[in-house]
Amino acid sequence: MSIKRALLLPALVLLLGTLPELTAPEAAAAKKKPRKKSRQVFYLPQPTGDVQEDLDKLFSQKLGKMGRWGMAVVSLEDGSLIYQHNSSQKFIPASNAKLFTTAAALEKLGPDYSYQTELYACGGLDTAGVLHGDLVVRGSGDPTINRWETLLSWADSLAACGLTSVDGDLVGDEGNFVPEKLVSMVPRSSNRLVKRKKRMAWNISGLAFGDNLLAVTVSGGVLGKPLRVATEPPMAVEVRNLSRTIKGSSSTVTRKVKQKDGTYATRTRKVYNTGRPHVSFDGRVLRITGTLSQGSNKRFLFTAKQPDDHFARVLAAALAARGIEVRGVPRGSGGAAPGADSAWLMHAHSSPPLSEIIKVVNKSSHNLYAETLLKTLGSEENGRGSVERGAEAERDIVFQMGLGEVDLFDGSGLSRRNEVSPLQVVTLLRYMHQQPYWGDFYNSLAIGGVDGTLGGRLSQPGMHGRIYAKTGSIGGVSALSGYVTAKSGKMFAFSIMVNNTNRAKAARRVEDYICRLLVEYLG
Repeated sequence: MSIKRALLLPALVLLLGTLPELTAPEAAAAKKKPRKKSRQVFYLPQPTGDVQEDLDKLFSQKLGKMGRWGMAVVSLEDGSLIYQHNSSQKFIPASNAKLFTTAAALEKLGPDYSYQTELYACGGLDTAGVLHGDLVVRGSGDPTINRWETLLSWADSLAACGLTSVDGDLVGDEGNFVPEKLVSMVPRSSNRLVKRKKRMAWNISGLAFGDNLLAVTVSGGVLGKPLRVATEPPMAVEVRNLSRTIKGSSSTVTRKVKQKDGTYATRTRKVYNTGRPHVSFDGRVLRITGTLSQGSNKRFLFTAKQPDDHFARVLAAALAARGIEVRGVPRGSGGAAPGADSAWLMHAHSSPPLSEIIKVVNKSSHNLYAETLLKTLGSEENGRGSVERGAEAERDIVFQMGLGEVDLFDGSGLSRRNEVSPLQVVTLLRYMHQQPYWGDFYNSLAIGGVDGTLGGRLSQPGMHGRIYAKTGSIGGVSALSGYVTAKSGKMFAFSIMVNNTNRAKAARRVEDYICRLLVEYLG
C-alpha cells in the first residue's frame, strides 16, 4: 500500500465516525428517488368587491407568466370605458373573429337574407316526361342543406312538374364560389356523422350537402362473400368491392406488467381477430378491400374533394329513390357555367334566414358555416365568392362601422394572421347593440350555462344565463367576448384575450372568474 493511501484511510474513518447515524425510516427515505416537481396549482384571488382593484391585482400579480393578456369593458348605456388592460394592443382572436364575420354579414345582407338553390332544365320536356338535355342544380353558397329528406322533397317537386327521366347529365354548379380548402377540427356536435372530434379538410363550395361529408359503413355478412357497404348520405357512386367476410377468431396474449413495488407480473388477455377492412374514396369510386368478420362493422369518414360533383351524386340518388332516372352521369360543372338558351327553372329552394344561420356560427363555432358566410360577402360585394374577396369586403364593412383598420383574413378565426384589439371588439359589440338587428346578433351567441360552447361554463348560482358570448381557442390562444348583464341590471360589452399561453384550461378559469366579477360587482 502506498504511503499516501495509508495516511488517507484513517482520516476517512475518523471523518465518517463523526456523521450522525441514520434511522431506518430516514435511510429508506434517502434511497427513494426525488419526485418531479408537480405543476403549481393556480389560485385565483378572493374578490374584494372593487372591480378595478380586483382586476388590477389579477393582471399585475397573477397572469404575467401565463401569457399576454388584454381586456376591455364598455357600458352599453353611454359607451364609457369601464375597464381596460392592454386594450389597444393587437391579439390573435381565434374564433372571436366570427363576431366580425356574422356582424358584417348582418350589416351587408340583413337578417332576412336567404340563399337560393335552383334546379334548371336545359332542354325540352316531352309528353313522356323525358328531359332532353341536362338537369342543372345551381348553388349560391347555402351551407344548411343537410337533410336527405330535403332532396327527396326536391325530387317530388320535379315529379310534380311531370319529369320522369333525364336524358342528359345531372350537373352541379357552384355559381361564382371559388373552391378553397379549409382544414379544421370538426366538433362532434357540428355534424351527426362525426362521432368524435376529428381533423378534416374541406373544399368550401357554393354547393354543399351535409358539410360535404360522406360516411361509409362496411359490415360482415355471408361467410366468404364481399362485405356489405352502405353510405350516408346515399349517393350514386361506383363500388369496387374486393373485400371478404371471414369467421372471427381469438387468441390469448401474455405480457409482463411492471407493478408499483417495482416487480413484474404476468398478465394475459384475449385478442379477437375480426379482420381489417380498407376503404378509399376518390369522389367517384368507392374501393373496399381487406376482411371483416361476420357481424362486425367499421365506419369510415371522408370529405368530398369536389363538392359540386358530390352534391350531384347525392341528388341523383334522391331522384332515383323517387323513380326519376338520370341516363347521363352526375357530375360537377368543373368551373364552367352550364346552361343553354332554353334553360328554364323547375324548382327553387330557399335557406333559413341569416338570423338562424349565424346561430350555428356563433353558438356552435361552426368553421365551415363561417367561411361560407365570408365567401358570400365576397360574392355579393365583389362578384367573386373567395376567401380573399370576402375578407376584403369584411374589412371594408367593419371600417365603415367605425372600428378602424382590422387585420382579418378568414371568417372562422383559424388564421394566425388575424389580429384585433379588445377595444375594437367591444366597439363592434356596442355598435351592434345600436342596430335594429341587435336582437338577432345577441341571440346568436352562446349563453353561459345554457347552450353552445358555453353550455358547460358559467353555470354557477347567480351566473346562469347572464353571459352571452363567443369563445375562441386555437394553439396558444384563448378568448371570450360578448355581453354581460350584471346583477345591478346594467349591461356591458366585454372582451378578454390571451396569447402565447400554454395553459388553456387555466386561461378559461380566469375568463370565468372575470365574468363572475363583472356580474357581481359592475354597476
